[in-house]
Formats: sequence, structure tokens, C-alpha cells
Amino acid sequence: MAAKIPVSVYMITLNEEKNIGSALGCMADFDEVIVVDGGSTDRTVEIAASHANVRLSTQREWRGFAAQKTHAMSLCRNEWVLNVDADEILTREYIEQVRKVVASDEVDALESTRVLYRWGKRPRCFGGKERLIRLFRKSAGHYPPKLVHESVAIKGKVAYTDAAIEHHENLIFTLRALKASRYAESRARDKFGSSGEVSAIILLGIFPWTFVQHYFLKGHVLDGIGGLLTSTNAAFYAFMKYARLWELQQHRDQ
Repeated sequence: MAAKIPVSVYMITLNEEKNIGSALGCMADFDEVIVVDGGSTDRTVEIAASHANVRLSTQREWRGFAAQKTHAMSLCRNEWVLNVDADEILTREYIEQVRKVVASDEVDALESTRVLYRWGKRPRCFGGKERLIRLFRKSAGHYPPKLVHESVAIKGKVAYTDAAIEHHENLIFTLRALKASRYAESRARDKFGSSGEVSAIILLGIFPWTFVQHYFLKGHVLDGIGGLLTSTNAAFYAFMKYARLWELQQHRDQ
């Protein structure tokens, strides 16, 4: 039996009972998995606790994605850490690549590919591969303060691999729209104070422009009804972000 990989996986969760079992099921090879739950009301915590290598932290007040992940990372006992979302699956190829990178001890982070599955299949579009850093030395990475769309900043040498993390987006469309609305609120607050004034022209044009960009220029037209819904949701997110930013700017002094 192979030795445990000396990596601490960390994950933040909120009502992920449909996803977390599959995510944790592929992490048995890792030394520990830190799950920081933000107050789930479903079976997320129960399912996480059933895995032998999971350490749970519950009742964590929500302060934004970057702050939540920074807290989760602070609970990790290993120098090498790996961030995984509850709706992601680590492929066997990726896990083996992690094992090799950690064993070689020659770099500070690993940039990999993430492959999206939406409604059970890979969307058809013109977009290239999504690249991200999820494995890194704790001493070499940190999260710049953001409420949403957080990414780790690395100081050091980065290796690259085409081994993939699978992202299984299983939300029904109404929940995707609610998620887009929440993200828009957080993104507007991130941009507040560092963005120019939102004009009527921006509010008038952002929805149709974002839809055209995604549906035609990014090729989601190839994905049938799924592509139509994806492009509409992206346009809704963009409009809500700038509408909320406009509101914040109008009440700047209140």
C-alpha cells in the first residue's frame, strides 16, 4: 500500500451534500483533508465526517472566499497544501502528478488544467483550457483580499501539467442564477472604490454585449440550449454586478 501523500487538502463548504461525497472519495491517498463549513443545513457535515482523513471546522463566520480559504489553509499541518472545491474531482493522473511534484521537492507550486462538466457533459465552445494553481507550498502562497473570484498568489517556481481537475457544475438553472446574483454582490463590493463611475451606457450595454461575447465570440452557440442558458446567466451576472456597483456609488457617503 502506497504511503499517504504528505499534502493537506483544504475545502470550504456550504450545503454541498450532492457533491462532497464524490469529491472526498478521491482523496483517500492524502494525509489530511480540512473541511471548513460555513453553516450547512443539509448533510454536508455528516458526509464529510464519515471520511477517515477529514478534519472538520464548523460555524465559521462567512467573510468572503479569500478569507475563508486563508482560514482553512491556516488549519493545515503540512507545508504542501491543495485547495479543492466541493464540486471538483481529482483525476488519478492529477493525484499522481501531485505525488511526483511533492516527492521531487524542486518547485513551489503546480499549475494544472480544470475541465468543466455542466449538466453532466462538457460544454462545446471556443474557449481554451482553464489553467489554475491549486497545489503549492503554504509558505509560498497567499490569497489577496477578495470577496469572490479569489486566486492564490505564488512567490516561487511553478511547474506545469496537463493533468486535470474535473469541475462538475450540477446546479439547476435557478440556483445558477441565484449564485450569479450573490457573486455579483460580492464582486461589486470588491470593485467599489477602485472603479470608475458606472454610467447609463454601461448599464444599457453590458447585458447584450456580455451575451454576444459568450454566445457567439466564445462559441457557446455550439452547445444548443445549454449554451443559450450559460450565456444568459453570464450576461445576468455582469448586469447585476454593475447595477449593484452603481447603487453603492450613489450611497457612497451614507
